[in-house]
This record gives sequence, structure tokens and C-alpha cells, in this order.
Amino acid sequence: APGPPSASGILAADHWRILRRHSQANEQKDQMADTALGPALVFGVSGDQGREVTHGLVSAGYYPVHGATSSLDHVEDTSSLPDSVQLLEVDLGSRSSIAKALTDTKAVAIFLVTTTDLPPEDSAMCSLKEAEEFEYDTIKNFFDAVVEVYKSDGLTRHIIFSTLDDVERIMSELDPDQADSLDIEPLDDGSIVPHYSGKGRAGTYALQLLESAPELSVTLLTLPFLHSNFLASAIPLPNEGQTQWTISACLGDAAIDMFSVSDLAHIVPKILENRELYDGYNVKLSAEKIGMDEVAECFADLFGKDVIYNPLTVEEMAAMPVPGANAWAQMCQFLASPYSSHDIGVTTTVMFPRKPQLFRDWLLTHSDQPAFEEVGLALDVPDIIEVAVFGATGMQGTSVVKGLLADNRKQYKIRATTRNVDSEKAKAIKALDPERVTLVKADFDDIKSCEAAVDGADGAFLVTDFYSAGMDPKVEEQHARNVIDACEASHSVRHLVFSTLESVEEMDRELKLGLEEVGDDGHPLSQFDAKARAAVYARTKKISVTYVLMPVYSENFFKLLAPEEEVDDATGETKRVMNVPEGKDGEVPVMCMSVEELGPAVANIFDSYQCYAGHEIGLVTDFVTMSEAAEMIKDVFFTEEDAQHNVKQTKVEKKDVTKDAWVEKKDTFAKDLGQMFRYYSKTDAVKKRRSVAKTMDLVPDAKPLRKWLEDNRDNVEFRQMLGLR
Repeated sequence: APGPPSASGILAADHWRILRRHSQANEQKDQMADTALGPALVFGVSGDQGREVTHGLVSAGYYPVHGATSSLDHVEDTSSLPDSVQLLEVDLGSRSSIAKALTDTKAVAIFLVTTTDLPPEDSAMCSLKEAEEFEYDTIKNFFDAVVEVYKSDGLTRHIIFSTLDDVERIMSELDPDQADSLDIEPLDDGSIVPHYSGKGRAGTYALQLLESAPELSVTLLTLPFLHSNFLASAIPLPNEGQTQWTISACLGDAAIDMFSVSDLAHIVPKILENRELYDGYNVKLSAEKIGMDEVAECFADLFGKDVIYNPLTVEEMAAMPVPGANAWAQMCQFLASPYSSHDIGVTTTVMFPRKPQLFRDWLLTHSDQPAFEEVGLALDVPDIIEVAVFGATGMQGTSVVKGLLADNRKQYKIRATTRNVDSEKAKAIKALDPERVTLVKADFDDIKSCEAAVDGADGAFLVTDFYSAGMDPKVEEQHARNVIDACEASHSVRHLVFSTLESVEEMDRELKLGLEEVGDDGHPLSQFDAKARAAVYARTKKISVTYVLMPVYSENFFKLLAPEEEVDDATGETKRVMNVPEGKDGEVPVMCMSVEELGPAVANIFDSYQCYAGHEIGLVTDFVTMSEAAEMIKDVFFTEEDAQHNVKQTKVEKKDVTKDAWVEKKDTFAKDLGQMFRYYSKTDAVKKRRSVAKTMDLVPDAKPLRKWLEDNRDNVEFRQMLGLR
């Protein structure tokens, strides 16, 4: 790439920036190509499902990712797609066009979603039944083309098809004594939920067709009612005076399956990763079962409006003056029946260890959508100004207090909670800004004190400490529950940022990792599991939460790799030795980030909290082995330069030792880290929950380990830990 611009003018500077940007983009593409899982192709990239899947495939490491659409004009906003996506026009009605796309891209991972015209836009189709048949034929044509190309190139491919329930088939297979419970009257053209049944029939065809092609596999993703329908056909509509908004549907009091399209970004890559497991499988997705009364309550709680559910009869809904109302009435009949049931358990298993997004969280993250504003449900999201920080005197809490105080977008007021307001640590927190920091006495064991701490606060940050809970995971979990309950009961806390961790016990059980039971309670990493169970509890409460997962603190490397004095057996001289675990335990990359980066991350979350509702954010700025970390510390801290720029290296020897010997030399934290090494060596599921790129999006100034070490080279505390002056 060219060097920095001279001071000759703006045009030269702009030209350099443009060239540098292109150079960085090319470098990124080269890196992606080196580690790519293979090319992928998304049909329907201009729609919500296609966009989310495209993001998911890029994040998972597929490269190149191609996005197919019937017309490039349909992709109105390319900024909503990853920069690396390559767009192409494909006519799904033309087998040759499909074949060309498959052949040219050599895609091994394919996602297909189609759209039923409801009502048909094509004047040549005069009925919904014909629209159903047209969509069925289009999908059939697609899979025929896939087999045709396979016979030519023999390339292994996995196709994931986004489909819907074949309601007509389901009804035909009911026993006579069941028929009355799903008695859907066909439309005048003979169709039954045409926008479902066409896709459902096509899915069955695909499963049967690909049985004859051993190198081709297919997974059906059968979607339930989507949260995004509340931005369109199911949006609450106002009365004339905009004093009340109504959701009208013939769903009775049934709790129906719902799902967020955004979760496809996680589900599709997981299925592709385990394609043999899901080959020929129909995954009936669902995040939750929720009734319309509860949906209306969510709208009312968020927007502060009178939103109600109006249960219609089938006839009333079919007569509504909206396109395709009769087909929508049929759909609601089906959704309210027991035969539409999808599988929350399977969905949770596929997404594991992530959790599906629930409707309440989806609504907050989409509260600023123009569709809501158009019907008078504009949300003036109030800023979070006053924040209660639980655990304020600990490393994370202190970082959060500093991060909020340093945020120049607003003047945060901070309630720093502590059990002892007279402690030196508490006084140090107060001294950071005596006018904006208030010390509040609160005890995790005393829920009343927690309630008092958050009463009137706009936001809260929560981190619990396993060791101050007496190393009892049940006590730590209850500590977190007490604060979560206090936040919910306050009615003033609009958002909670909860520093939690993954459930190692659950990961060990679900993924059969074979980890050792080292905790007193027989669990692999009890301090992880207590926080994880509390996070599950938080998801059941009526409160907006963002879950942040911290990695190993970069600060802990000074403790873990501090040199020790040993006597050389051969010379009798004392030498300084940096012990490093050898073998695979020492070579497993450890995810790390300085705890000081947490504060700016939390400040940015509070600044746009509606965008992060329900999100889990795995923070990390680097992945390094213990050996690499040791070398970095040696290079940065044990190399000095005098006034004449002569380099002098303080003598320190790096010594490989067994992990068990290394753990014996350290304290409880190292023992826990030793178990973490085993955990990381068994699976990269944890690593996949952490993203350097997403961390940098949230905290642009966050630094990888070496840069952070260089910036802290003169830190007195760190140098003392290394035995340096």
C-alpha cells in the first residue's frame, strides 16, 4: 500500500485514503480466502432472510459468499450486506440460469428462500391456487437444476431450504376423530393456506429427489410465525383518534410459535457445520410460544400506548379489506391448532450455545422502524443517564465506572454499590469524580438494599463474584437473581448490562466434552455455570438485558507468567524463569482482552441500548497461546533501550513445564484456567461466541495483546508483578 500523504493538498490525502481502503479490503479478502470454509450461495439475498443468512455465512468463514436475486435493482441498500458479498442476477424460473449460478460459483453451501405472491402480482395468475402452483414449480425447478449440475460436476453441496408447513397434507393425514380440530374450509379456488402449502409440498419433493444423489444433501427449515410480521400484516392499527391500537386476528387465546429472522444468521452456519446430522431433516423452528394478549402487552409496555388484541372469528378476518385476507384467516386457523406446533427444544439445540431471540427483545431492537412510526407508535427512546454499578470496587465494576465517566456524549451519574462505603477501594471510586459518583451501600444477600440501589436509576450494570460468594455457585446465582429482580421491580431501570459467562456444565453435557469435575459441587467450572444460570433466569423477566461475556483479562498474564527465581543445578547460580505450560495445553489459544476495555463497551451499549436488547456479546481482542503471551511479555518488558538506543535484554528464561506443574505453582485462578485449557482444547464453541471484529465494532480503540502490553510498558504495578523496577 502507498505511504501516508504529503501535506500538498486534500486531493492527495483523499486519494491515499481511497487506495489504502482498497488495499485493506484486498488484504482482508486474501485472509478470508486463506481460511475459508468454501464458497456459498444465497438465493433471495434481497429479502430479510437472505440478508441475515449472508451475514451469518460471512461471519462463519465462508468465502466467497454470493448473493443471488432476480434483479440487482431489488437490492436497494447494499450497505445492509457485508462488503465481501458478490451479487449476481439469477432467474429462478430458468433452469439454465440456476445451473449457471451453481456452476460459476462452485458453491458448496446453498440457502434458498422464495416468496409467494399474495395476492399474485402477475396478472396472468388470477388465483391464489395458481400462485401456490407457480411457487411450487419454481422450487421444483430449482432442485431439478441442482441435480442436473451435480450429474455434470459431481460437486458435494448442502442446500438449506426455508419452507413452511404443508397444511393441506397435514389436514389430509388427520384421523377422522381429529379432523374437527383443524377444519379449514378451502378457498373458492380450492387452496388451503396457499402461501404455506406450496413451499411445504416443494420441501417434500426436495427430500425425495436428493435421496438419489449421495453427494447432495438438504435440510428443511420450517419457519413459524415471524416476529417481523408485526412490521407488516400484523402491525397494531390505531383508531381514528390514535387513542388505542388493535392487533386483529382469529387466533383465539392460543399461544403460537414465533421466531426471529435474525437467528437464521446463527442457525444456517450451525447446520452446515453439522450437515451429516441434519441431512434430510426438517427443523421446525421456534423461539417461544406466545399469545396475542402478551404480544399486545409488550407493545403497550414499550410504547406507552393502549394496545389491545381483538380476537376475530375466521369469517371476520377473511372479510377484512386487505389483500389475501382469506388466506391469512386460514393461516391463523392453522397456527392456533395443535398441528402447527414447532420444536423449541430442537431450535435451542441447533443454536446452542446461543439463545433464540424472544419477541420482547425483538420489539425493542426494532422499535425505531418506520412502519411503527407510520401507525403512530413512535418511540422517543429516553437516554440512560443514571446507572447503578453493582460490584463497583472490583476490576470490572471499576472499569465500567471509568468508562461511563469518560464518555463525552453525556454526563452519566453513577451509583457505585459496595458493601462497605468506607473501604479504601470505595473511596478511590468516589475520588474519580466526587460530583458524579455516589457511593451506595448494597449487599447482594439483601434484596431490599439492591432495590434501594436501583430505585430511580435508568440503567444498571451487574457482575457477581464467585469468590466473595464463598465459592458457592448457588450463593452467586442468588446474588445475581436478587439484582435482576430488583431491576424488574424498580420500573425505572430501562436496561441492564449483565456480565455473565457460558455454562460449561451445559457445554460439557451437550457436546460430550468429557471435562473433569473439579468443583466442590462436581461441576467443571462452577463460577461459569452460576452466572450462566442467572442469565437464563434474566431471560424470563420483563426487563431489557444485554449479556456481555468477558474473556481472560490481559492483566492476568502478569500474574500467570511472573518470573520466579530458581537455582541452576549446573552452576549454582540464581536465575529468573518464566514457566509456561507445555504441550497442547500451552498451545491452546486463550481468548483475552484488557478489563479496562469493558468500560467503553458498556458505555456504548447504554448509549444505544435499544439496539442491544437481548443480545449476547462475546468480548475479545486477541487469541494467544500462553507461549505467545510469554514471548510478548519478554519482548516488551524485558528489553530495555538506553539513551544511545542500545538494546539491553534483562535475562529471563522461558521454561516449558507440564500443565500440572505449572498449576501447582499458581493459585486457584490458575487451576481454573487449567480446566479452561481442557475446555478450549475440546471444542471451539466458546471461541465462536467471541468475535474480535464485533468487539472492535463496539470498542474501536480496543487493542490486541501486544499493542496493549506496549502501551502499558511503564505501568508500575505490572512491572512490580514481573519483578522489574
